[in-house]
Amino acid sequence: MATAAETDKIDPLWVWGETADRPRLLHSMLRVRDVEKSLRFYCDGLGMTLLDRYDFEQGRFSILFLSFAGYRDGPAAIELTYNWDTETPYTHGSGYGHIAIGVPDVAAMYARLGDHGGEPVTAPKTMMAGAPELAFVKDPDGYAIELIQIRRDTEHR
Repeated sequence: MATAAETDKIDPLWVWGETADRPRLLHSMLRVRDVEKSLRFYCDGLGMTLLDRYDFEQGRFSILFLSFAGYRDGPAAIELTYNWDTETPYTHGSGYGHIAIGVPDVAAMYARLGDHGGEPVTAPKTMMAGAPELAFVKDPDGYAIELIQIRRDTEHR
């Protein structure tokens, strides 16, 4: 881990490589149609933080990095890519599955995301006795997000 003095000297575009002694997941990229709707879902709904936004006028696209912790402190970020001039909806193909996010209370987050532009898909449930609850919602662009219970002390519904 870099010291405060070392951190001040690190180029922010290279922050992921400052402790590169082994591979690690950096981010997953999703193409989005509406930046504001996506920020409402991921930041206001899920509680992620917008780490950086880069707008590329020449390439006519923007990339936004979101995380729960930050580049250094979290396992990964989500990169939302917005192509300014794309008019047709994106397809998700047959290979995309979902992004799994651990939450303290699955039922509460499932309800909350419905209020922040999410589409309920699978209500909270357990797959087997003793397993954590899980649920699925879709973000404003239709990407599946799996919510997995991470606290044992939350009463199962």
